[in-house]
Amino acid sequence: MNHEIKGTLAKLLATENLVVEHKKVETASFDVENRVLTLPIWETSNDVYNMLVGHEVGHALFTPNEDPKKIGVPMAFINVTEDARIEKLMKRKYCLLYTSPSPRDRTRSRMPSSA
Repeated sequence: MNHEIKGTLAKLLATENLVVEHKKVETASFDVENRVLTLPIWETSNDVYNMLVGHEVGHALFTPNEDPKKIGVPMAFINVTEDARIEKLMKRKYCLLYTSPSPRDRTRSRMPSSA
């Protein structure tokens, strides 16, 4: 897997020049204030990694830069709710990023007929 290409993908999806770091970390993260996307160095399929990049880009696009502790709700609840919210928004914005390829897709376009 070419991490430089995944970093470029993140910047293109986010439509901004994010700082993209590839590190040996357990999970991906996005620093909303400093605009730094940290991606783990994992051995996984291209599709799974693209979805991971898409998810973190969702934070870049849709997560507000506010202190969530001011809400007075447990952080775990905020994380789960925010993840679900940005997944929904990313699926609307980049619907083909979240589809699994079928064998016929190797020879046909994956664009919907309405596109």
